[in-house]
Amino acid sequence: MSIVKTMDEVREYVCSVLEEKGVSEKVAEVVADSLAYADGRGTRSHGLNMLSAYIDRINGGGVDVKALPETVKEDASTAVVDARNTFGQYGVQYLTDLLLKKIQNASVVCGSVRNLNHCGALAYYTEQCARKGYIAFLFVNANPTVAPFGAMEAKLGTNPMSVAIPREEAPIVLDMASSTVAKAKIYHAAKTGHKIDPSWALDQNGNPTDDPNEAIKGVLTSMAGPKGYGIALIVEALAGVVSGAGITSEVSSVHRGIDKGMNAGGFMILIDPKAFLDEEEYEQRIKHLVDDIRNSKTQEGKKVFLPGEIEQNNLKKAETEGIEYEEVFFE
Repeated sequence: MSIVKTMDEVREYVCSVLEEKGVSEKVAEVVADSLAYADGRGTRSHGLNMLSAYIDRINGGGVDVKALPETVKEDASTAVVDARNTFGQYGVQYLTDLLLKKIQNASVVCGSVRNLNHCGALAYYTEQCARKGYIAFLFVNANPTVAPFGAMEAKLGTNPMSVAIPREEAPIVLDMASSTVAKAKIYHAAKTGHKIDPSWALDQNGNPTDDPNEAIKGVLTSMAGPKGYGIALIVEALAGVVSGAGITSEVSSVHRGIDKGMNAGGFMILIDPKAFLDEEEYEQRIKHLVDDIRNSKTQEGKKVFLPGEIEQNNLKKAETEGIEYEEVFFE
């Protein structure tokens, strides 16, 4: 049976569950807002679907509910943050807020964060920055679930990235895994009893499968073959190597090894476009780009959307009409 919840009700529910587990109000609010944001956009794999895994990690000791991130090294335009095994959302938000302060006195800033747990939808952070007028890049590594192109053994994570471009009307927001899909989508399918696209994953014998439970035991495929593999490797170099976080097999799954932190890492870059163009010229040029794309001759029955536009439309609808859930998510 399905029920409809407002976004505020989702936030309040998540906060109440987390605070009962000893999570502070300020940390719980960030996590709750991130999950509601993901579900509102239609990215259900990174929304309330993740709450049970977070609770398991709290109970197992993998999330330290008392820890707070700290800045371990910084200068005028860079920062190194240790999330200290708090919630991933709070660790990345700490880095985001820190870089948003630094870029007020610089043209380009960047920073890393290590000892991250699962941090939800990356667009949550980059869109914040774009709405303040900055171009934002965010890269995060994950536990190995994806075979390098030509292999059938998991060596790289889904290694997502997000890029947000400011625009007067609404930011252009790219948020994607370097695998064909984020593994959370497969866990979501398993939880809700749905089959998956067989192009998403291989079973333990290296064969395509539409069974999410077999996919979980097997490996994910790279997005666009060698191209996705290449992107995943670059994300690993930035988010894993440069951040000082775990690299490949040193990063653990959100669903396993719940007695310790995931050891994931992130890397963020902010650029002020006003360092290159005055604000009016930038807006005119980004509008020119968007108009040119929108004026494309389309295939029959198709429409051209900007990256993130469908999700932004979903979010607007969710804010007024609420979000439909299966009751199991609130039991």
